[in-house]
Amino acid sequence: MPCPKGNPTSCISIEKEKFAESNCAILLDSSGPFASCHSIVNPKFYHEECKKYTCSCEKSQDCLCTILGNYVKACAEKETYLVGWRTGLCEQSCPSGLVFKYNVKACNSSCRSLSERDRSCDVEDIPVDGCTCPDGTYQNNEGNCVQKSQCDCYINDEVVQPDKVIHIDDNTCVCQEGVLLCQTPIDLTLQNCSGGAEYVDCSDPKAQRRSDKTCTTWNIPSFDILPCKRGCYCPVGMVRNSKGKCVFPDDCPCSFGEQEYDQGSVTSVGCNECTCIKGSWNCTQNECQTTCHIYGEGHIRTFDGQSYSFDGLCQYSFLEDYCGQENGTFRILTESVPCCEDGLTCSRKIIVAFKDQNIVLQDGKVTTVKTTENKECELSENAYSVHTVGLYLILKLQNGMSLIWDKNTRMSVVLDPQWQGKVCGLCGNNNGDLKDDFTTRYSSVATGALEFGNSWKTSQECSDTVTQSFPCDSNPYCKAWAVRKCEIIRDSTFTDCHSKVDPNAYYDACIEEACTCDMEGKYQGFCTAVAMYAEACSAAGVCISWRKPNLCPVYCDYYNAPGECSWHYEPCGTVTAKTCKDRVIGQKFSAVLEGCYAKCPENAPYLDENTMKCVSLSECSCFYNDIIPAGGVIEDNCGRTCYCIAGELECSGESLHFTQIDLGKMR
Repeated sequence: MPCPKGNPTSCISIEKEKFAESNCAILLDSSGPFASCHSIVNPKFYHEECKKYTCSCEKSQDCLCTILGNYVKACAEKETYLVGWRTGLCEQSCPSGLVFKYNVKACNSSCRSLSERDRSCDVEDIPVDGCTCPDGTYQNNEGNCVQKSQCDCYINDEVVQPDKVIHIDDNTCVCQEGVLLCQTPIDLTLQNCSGGAEYVDCSDPKAQRRSDKTCTTWNIPSFDILPCKRGCYCPVGMVRNSKGKCVFPDDCPCSFGEQEYDQGSVTSVGCNECTCIKGSWNCTQNECQTTCHIYGEGHIRTFDGQSYSFDGLCQYSFLEDYCGQENGTFRILTESVPCCEDGLTCSRKIIVAFKDQNIVLQDGKVTTVKTTENKECELSENAYSVHTVGLYLILKLQNGMSLIWDKNTRMSVVLDPQWQGKVCGLCGNNNGDLKDDFTTRYSSVATGALEFGNSWKTSQECSDTVTQSFPCDSNPYCKAWAVRKCEIIRDSTFTDCHSKVDPNAYYDACIEEACTCDMEGKYQGFCTAVAMYAEACSAAGVCISWRKPNLCPVYCDYYNAPGECSWHYEPCGTVTAKTCKDRVIGQKFSAVLEGCYAKCPENAPYLDENTMKCVSLSECSCFYNDIIPAGGVIEDNCGRTCYCIAGELECSGESLHFTQIDLGKMR
């Protein structure tokens, strides 16, 4: 036997059922407030819905009024408006200052509608019942009903209080009765557009707000549909440039480092050239050299851009290509040499183990120590060469690697692209990803600089560095002095560089280096730190001349003989004179370095890098464990007699080509 069909509605109580039956019947009353709409909208459906929801509703009276209101709205949609139906159970009270009406419409009911066309009038809304301002009053910006004389005014979303006088450019205006009255009509003032813009008055009811995009934002999508706002806008399809002129997007300039470049402009980014084409950069895709450096109290920046500090007491592998393998071709080892005072690192000993020799950079000199015996007096042809460039020595190896040394604590290693991902050590792995730069000797990724640095010790007999102490730790009273001095990195001196090279890491390192105020003049940490940032700026194409007679001065006149003026300081220079070794004009190095540069006269056109003097070719000196003057005679390690002739050593009738400080050519 099938179950009987249940009643779809069930009342919560008998009282609610009686309430619903008696009060919902007003919908069908032929003499009631809804009767005038019966022929337009059939009330039977609403009557059934009224009984169902009112009977089952917790607040029966609220549900009753809601259903009755739904019928009223359905009638209004058919342009039949009912009034008086809320009397009794559905009466509504209004806040102070507002009155209840059955036919409320938003159109032209606010003070804003007096200043500008009311967008709500464009919507074909249905009058509703509710609280509104009394006739003859308007709602102001604060939601209060006021007389027309007390209405505020509006211009471009700005509110002007009643009777207030304002100035728009050279035009004086006053707010009266919701309207800005101006000496020159405001519409004429706004229509005075410049830069090729056109005036939009929003007279079209369907007009939407124009978006006045710029060269930097034109390709950003906009999803907002906002009311029209009158004013000056670039014609459709055009954007504003930084000068306020309307241009086509293809004519926009390019931006780089907070600077603008016109169409066709070319700028360098590393080893690549970028050309501004139609507002975008088009760059060459050359593989560039990468650089790692260390300076001061162990401040290191890896090839991939990771900055950290580590200054242990041992010898460490700064860079190598062994990386856990037996076969490798070089190692660069570094060891801090402390001062007698406070244990500060005042210099750094560097050993380059390459082929069968160790090239040692220490005490401002370059020396070579053979690591294997070779019975034959032969040369490693072009093993390496050493050059003086500005304040620095550049050691160029034949394997695509260069070292830049300031003869104190600062050293940079520059690698050709062929070394990408093939090296390891304190400089990281040069794979373009700084997240794994702390890869240890054991191929795990360290959690911090101490663990990483200790893993690259060359001898396990030397103890691990457990804690690191920097000058600010032992000289806290110097910190205020250091902060003041190092502010040069972040102030106007380097403003042009800030957008291209982040100064913060260099600033923090500078403070650590400068916390030696009682050793100023003896310890060069501050000058080295600032010079490192200046060099990073130079590499980014921004040359900063920051040194002064009272701030880390460089005295190039030391190299000038009395009455001569061949040597000059340059903040971003390279060797342009012929040298005794190269004998060509403008030996170009990849690094642009600061320092003293010679402009040799015609009667002495060659720069002798051993003596740092301009000489004739016949006066060029040689180098073999020491400087050999032109015409000098020595005996080499093989017992041969060698003569220095025009910068070359000639031994036993053979030309060995020992030129300048080219120690790497001697076995």
